[in-house]
Amino acid sequence: MLAASEGPEVGATAPEFKAKSITTGDTIELGAQRGKLVIVTFWASWCPPCRRELPILERAQEILGRDKLAVLAINFRDSPVAATALRKIAKTWQISLLEDRNGGIANRYKITAIPHLFMIDRNGKVAANHTGYGDKSLEVLVADINKAMRDEVPADEQAPASAIGTSPADAH
Repeated sequence: MLAASEGPEVGATAPEFKAKSITTGDTIELGAQRGKLVIVTFWASWCPPCRRELPILERAQEILGRDKLAVLAINFRDSPVAATALRKIAKTWQISLLEDRNGGIANRYKITAIPHLFMIDRNGKVAANHTGYGDKSLEVLVADINKAMRDEVPADEQAPASAIGTSPADAH
């Protein structure tokens, strides 16, 4: 289940970072995502809840589009071999899988457990801070996305985030 946790508090400015994409090699900057809702999640290939969360975030990215949402999935304490395997699997994904080789980004976000997800509003402020992923997580995530989209976008431009609603059992 998603729970409040350590790291930047809701309302605080999200710590800036630059990271290299595992799949493309491009450098992605958090600050360059201003104007969009941004989901920053810390994950690892050895973490079963993380492996359930990532396909859900990919689905959200597909539904809302890159002009409204940027999902930045930061790899946490994974081996280079695992990153190479992921590059092959995630080649067609729309979310950005990012490296944090020295742990600097995880340190700035005070990551002690994964998955750990931050939702950042279009002005760079933390809108949600959750650790974990379980049966109720999808419900909470969709509610957070819907709230953030309502707060940021005129009603006639909103995409139905409820369409993200694949059940956790469907996300393998």
